[in-house]
Amino acid sequence: MKKHVIVLMDGVADRADVHGKTPLEQAYTPNMDEIASVGFSGLMKTLYDDLPKGSIVAQLGMLGYDPYLYYPFGRASCEAMALDVELNKDDIAFRANLSTVNNGLLESYNAQYIKSCESRVLVDRINALLKERYPSFELYHNSDFRNVLVIRDAGVHPLELECLFPHEHMGKPVVVENLIKARDEKASGFVARLNQYLCEVSGVLADESANVLIPWSPSLRLCLPLFSLLQHGKCAIISNMDFLQGIAKKIGIEYFDVGTGSWDTEYGVKGEKIRTLLEDGYYFIICHINGPDEASHMGLMEKKIFSIEQIDEHIVSQPLHYFKEHPGELGSLVVTTDHYTITQPSAFRNGFESHTDTPVPFAIWDALRKDEVVRFSEQAAADGLFGGDVVNHMDFFHVMGVI
Repeated sequence: MKKHVIVLMDGVADRADVHGKTPLEQAYTPNMDEIASVGFSGLMKTLYDDLPKGSIVAQLGMLGYDPYLYYPFGRASCEAMALDVELNKDDIAFRANLSTVNNGLLESYNAQYIKSCESRVLVDRINALLKERYPSFELYHNSDFRNVLVIRDAGVHPLELECLFPHEHMGKPVVVENLIKARDEKASGFVARLNQYLCEVSGVLADESANVLIPWSPSLRLCLPLFSLLQHGKCAIISNMDFLQGIAKKIGIEYFDVGTGSWDTEYGVKGEKIRTLLEDGYYFIICHINGPDEASHMGLMEKKIFSIEQIDEHIVSQPLHYFKEHPGELGSLVVTTDHYTITQPSAFRNGFESHTDTPVPFAIWDALRKDEVVRFSEQAAADGLFGGDVVNHMDFFHVMGVI
């Protein structure tokens, strides 16, 4: 049976820094470069002007789901699904960051990357003290600074709400009393109640470094049909992102929670999991690594380069070596990303949008097609077989030869 593997490096594409090279161009990536040199490269459109420039839009399309039909106006409902929390028609869910505000300014969107052992205690305290006063508000802990706030029978649409994106608001003022804004009068009563809740949460967290809860990316319930490739064989996602776990549950893909969402995740464990699944006969595998994206949002260029090199050494190497040992099983081996995430020091982020809709690079080894590209990077991919004829992410399975 032919097998297919996608190594999906979240937010790895970037612009050149002061050295005149992107992180991909600065990193030592012999395994990614080998895939490019024995295969073919190109560019892929994953984001749109009229949809939010985030991972869920890009990755829904890469899984074959038209984001214009299936995007739930945010990814919080996917993260709720990962916790087996179902939304009803009139419910709304928010991603909810534990963050740090100092002197009225957002100092850290992730509370200095608070760990789950600490954040879970804070979420339990909030629920214990506020649940009786806010019975329709349900706060769930996901991982580290990430949480989900579900509000039952909210009766509002995400487009009626204005929320800040914490990772793009570093160094800017935060006024908890007016953290969420209503775009129309219909949502004003709901927004007033939500902001009141957030003020009381800040009171509960007053003596903590994580002293504010910031809801964002509001979404409706997630509705997706089963994954189209299940008819061909076993399919899996390896990741640590709750929204991907929620999507996997909805579409029937097996999900393996491996590593963390940080730049210092257990890269070797992720790579070994790919190898194990290939040996176990899986037909289609996506290994998602959030490290490059997280390093970008934290303004840590050297950590982004480190993450890329760790992915190459410990993750990309595993399926590459497997298919060299089992050439008859090679369907396709892909290295790519979902979107650009521009690395910018926090001191220079005012008015700065970190995600862009620039077409992203990919390289594919399928033992059938080859071009002249010998390096995996943004510029090199532009010179590849699909560099001039940009692929839409909805068509990516066809380019891979999966369908």
